[in-house]
Amino acid sequence: HEASLSSMLRDAELTMLRSQIRPHFLFNSLNSVSSLTLSNPQAAQDMIIKLSEFMRHSLALGADTMNTLNDELYHAGLYLDIERVRFSDRMKIEKTIDPKCGEMMLPAMILQPLLENAVKHGVNTMLTTCEINLKAECNDSFLGITISNHFDPDAVPRKGTGTGLTNVQKRLAAIYGRNDLLTSKVSGQIFEITIQIPVQKSIT
Repeated sequence: HEASLSSMLRDAELTMLRSQIRPHFLFNSLNSVSSLTLSNPQAAQDMIIKLSEFMRHSLALGADTMNTLNDELYHAGLYLDIERVRFSDRMKIEKTIDPKCGEMMLPAMILQPLLENAVKHGVNTMLTTCEINLKAECNDSFLGITISNHFDPDAVPRKGTGTGLTNVQKRLAAIYGRNDLLTSKVSGQIFEITIQIPVQKSIT
């Protein structure tokens, strides 16, 4: 009975965390569409189409869904396509993905808030092109994913609630029972965040 209650509490927590991530991104996207409506109607239309596809894909996922890395990269690509409409050539994406990691499992929508953070605190702070690097590698114990971005240290800090990264850390802790699976560091003008996904760990 205690184990059943613990499982229910964990599922409720995951559902709450996921419900915070979706509105956070949706509100930001709708604000961007609103600003583009007058200045660039075609870009606004493109963004709405891409946002519709992104949300359709997102809403099909359950709160405790596990995805392959390949599926997560596809979903992350939809998000980045939306942001490309907004930032055009100011955003550059580089991916280094180990092919043997493609079918490894990880929590659904775990990458999007990390990329959103890179856009908000990287691309948004720079007047020149900002490069975002996405790297995935794996071994017998972990799938490691690193996202890094350039940023302007002299830029005015962007306001926000910090919901995205906090939710990722809490989701990983709720699923895997560990608090050390997300780390971050700053090196010069590069911010880097890494998540470690334990291999062969699933939600029960």
